Amino acid sequence: MRLRRTTPFLLGPAADPALLLDRAEVPATAAEALLDRISPTLVTGDEAGTLTAEEAQALVLGQYEACLEHVYSHPAWSEVRAGTAAAFLRAYLLENRHYLAAAPFRMAPGVGAGPRPDALNELQARHVVEEADHDTYFENGLAALGCDRALVRAARPWPATVEWIHLMRTVAEAGPLPAALCSGLLEFTAGNRTSVAGWHEHVAASGQVAPEAMSAIFEHVKTDLGLGHGSNWKEALEAAAVVTAWDLADALNEITLVAEAIVRWLDSLHRGLSGDLVGVMPELTAAGETAPAALGGEAGGLPVWPAEILHLAAHGDPGLTPGMRAAVATAYAYGEGVLDDAPEVAKAAARLAAPYRHRPVDGGGAALEKLVGTWMRAIDGHRLWTEMTERPTLPLVYGWLVENHHYVAAIWQHCGAGIAACPDPRMRLHLVHHLEEEFEHGAMFREGIDKARGSAFGGLAVEHMRPLPSTRAFTGALRGLAGRDWKAYVLAVAFLQLTLRAEGDGPADRHVSFYRTVTERLPDARPLLDVMRRHDAEDTDLGHAHDVREMLDLLAEHPIGPDTIASAALVPQLTWSFLDGIRAHYAYGPAAVIQRVAWRAGR
Repeated sequence: MRLRRTTPFLLGPAADPALLLDRAEVPATAAEALLDRISPTLVTGDEAGTLTAEEAQALVLGQYEACLEHVYSHPAWSEVRAGTAAAFLRAYLLENRHYLAAAPFRMAPGVGAGPRPDALNELQARHVVEEADHDTYFENGLAALGCDRALVRAARPWPATVEWIHLMRTVAEAGPLPAALCSGLLEFTAGNRTSVAGWHEHVAASGQVAPEAMSAIFEHVKTDLGLGHGSNWKEALEAAAVVTAWDLADALNEITLVAEAIVRWLDSLHRGLSGDLVGVMPELTAAGETAPAALGGEAGGLPVWPAEILHLAAHGDPGLTPGMRAAVATAYAYGEGVLDDAPEVAKAAARLAAPYRHRPVDGGGAALEKLVGTWMRAIDGHRLWTEMTERPTLPLVYGWLVENHHYVAAIWQHCGAGIAACPDPRMRLHLVHHLEEEFEHGAMFREGIDKARGSAFGGLAVEHMRPLPSTRAFTGALRGLAGRDWKAYVLAVAFLQLTLRAEGDGPADRHVSFYRTVTERLPDARPLLDVMRRHDAEDTDLGHAHDVREMLDLLAEHPIGPDTIASAALVPQLTWSFLDGIRAHYAYGPAAVIQRVAWRAGR
């Protein structure tokens, strides 16, 4: 069997992992040996080289097919075929609706990213227009299940859906070519019309959801096929004519992240509470409508939920009763606008949401600091901290450092966007100062991690590792926020900087205690933890907490509307996702580290 050139993917469960390389399953124990074989194949060409459209198409097609092997290996599809996936399919309808409703938000940046209005711009612009109302198909499907359209539109997307939306927006911001190549993976799934039609007919006949619901979403597939979206990626490469080796490597890496984001999304549909919301929504309809959010759920994050509620919404819990699942799902979806008159599930949801309702901010910079301080609940108590302090492993600690490297290295992009958007010259200088102080921290992480790693994990260098899709969504969302709303970005910076919570002349006691506990339980992790300790010490020495307070005092001189607060409030949720992606992925052990090997140009 001849294998395509592709990155490997992880197969679960984490207790017994394997690697999927194209169509071949490889034991996780062979990951290090596999790295030596596949890493040289993930080179698109010389650093200064180029590829023709035909050469690029061959590599993209191979990566698409390998990605789909990964996506369709998810156990949820076996349950669909067996007729036991009703809750998964309900969630699939709702979260697809949210993803499609965000099409203009996540796709349009690719239109304006090109250097001139050329064929690539036209292709992306046309795609935006054609996709803009496709959420209607899934709304029709949900209506067939008795879900009120107003409640569907008001529901907050689940965390993995928000991650996926922001990942796609981040890709689009890079330009129309990567946008077309990444959306092409999604359109590629519907290429075999006969197979897709047979799948929908099977689901409709199985009784898992109403046939009318499946008919509604199959109309979406037929519409996409009729518009020719399945060939957009080829047209994009033909319009580009020539692609540099680095641009293609970057695009191939982004394609793999999209596939991994879809699998993470499927995990959430499979185990999380979105399907429970759809199950109870007909009952909620009878109680009246909830007010729509000020911003779409992909752009606004109020209320800011505690880490454990985010975990329950995204991943569920076998210990939850059906009533508890429905109450948590309803509270999460509707938050401050949750129904509180009837039925009982809505009353329980309202009680759950009550402590987290947003209250107007008044009182200057100190009040803003207090506000972002309450948002720490999204990361305090995160299950990643429990895993690292009670059951630490070297791959988990290593992965935490690597993903933090990707996050810290992105400062140039999002802080640069914030500087460009800010009209207040005093605040601009603060942001420039922040950028200057953080400028070398990405390199500090990279060099420190590589030195601490030694020969572990096949000697895979940090610069040759792909970030997790949840990390890419997080850093991309910060960049997008900085460009859209500089005030919201300053609030987000304050939140992220104050997570260190310096006390006196040193880091917070809880950080010192955290490092001590992990080191005691896993002495081999000390060199890696020293990298993070050094970063914390530098941030403390630079007085970031003081700088943040000055920025918030300046910010308080400007009017701050509810949309700004809601926009900034999405950052705590995406920070939770950033940590959750680390927890979930690196639980797979050493193979999870090696699996991050990336496409690249050069040797």
